[in-house]
Amino acid sequence: MILEAIQFPNIDPAALTLPGFELFGTQLGPFPLRWYALAYIVGLVLGWRWMVWLIRRDKLWAPGRPALSVPQADDFLFWATLGVILGGRIGYVLFYKPDMIWKAPAEILQIWQGGMSFHGGLIGVALAAVWFTRQLHVNEEHFASLAKKHAVAEPPAAERKNYVRLGELGWVKKNEVESAREKSKTDKIDLLRLGDIAAAAAPIGLFFGRIANFINGELWGRVTDSPFGVIFCNERLMAQNGGYCPAGLDPRHPSQLYEAGLEGLALFAIINIATLKFDSLRRPGLNVGIFLVCYGLFRALLETVREPDAHMPESLRGIVTMGMLLSIPMILAGMWLINRAFKQPKLAAA
Repeated sequence: MILEAIQFPNIDPAALTLPGFELFGTQLGPFPLRWYALAYIVGLVLGWRWMVWLIRRDKLWAPGRPALSVPQADDFLFWATLGVILGGRIGYVLFYKPDMIWKAPAEILQIWQGGMSFHGGLIGVALAAVWFTRQLHVNEEHFASLAKKHAVAEPPAAERKNYVRLGELGWVKKNEVESAREKSKTDKIDLLRLGDIAAAAAPIGLFFGRIANFINGELWGRVTDSPFGVIFCNERLMAQNGGYCPAGLDPRHPSQLYEAGLEGLALFAIINIATLKFDSLRRPGLNVGIFLVCYGLFRALLETVREPDAHMPESLRGIVTMGMLLSIPMILAGMWLINRAFKQPKLAAA
């Protein structure tokens, strides 16, 4: 059976390595960029660009305005990144490694070693979105119209330091810029409408995250005799684990790739078909509900082929996993949001 299985590739854990350099007599680096970190970077950047693309599709919003402007989406990227990283790590510790708090508290901050929880990251992004939508944001069109009144083609040479260039608008005094920004602050962004756009982009990050899990040789599946079984053992994994492979030599489900397919590709297709073909953005909360229900169902299904959580009570191992337990409230919340979205009046179409 082992001869028929797929051998796990011996991939370097660093996607690329930046060369080191000497500074004041001290050697700094080299600096490896691990696949896990690269997955987060690519997922967040591509997710942000997909949100911007949706915002710029007038057909999805006309005759109304998008849920947020492109500059506001740019600002949200920072808070979403913070929520994903902090929430993902704290969730991992609380849900899967609570003993780390008293046994090895220094390891809590070692994110580069791996160990992130999707459910924790989801909670982190939700909290970041709540904070973000409670703030007042600048209406860029109103700001441009106000700033244009004070713009000049070229500032006086003696006062140039008091001016700032605003692209095609020209040069505007710094105090006038600040005044225009204050005057053009709008009402708060609607939380569900922001969530609907974010939900359409989130599967991109999930896809790359699961691919990185596979490359790292972590979160492997249960033992299988299927032709898709992978032996998660190679020189790198043995070197990292004292000469042995934690997954053993039995072929296992490459559950990380299954998850990349369902939680990433399939979920992205479902939500964006609803967005682009069925005007789901005109029903606030619908995309969020679809995301929660579909992810919860996909995750619960795939938990049946993932290795059971070692920290679960022996009586529950093989029956229920932490991933299943955490998916239940997601599914219930998603069903409530979908029901609510269809009960509310649909936003006007073009």
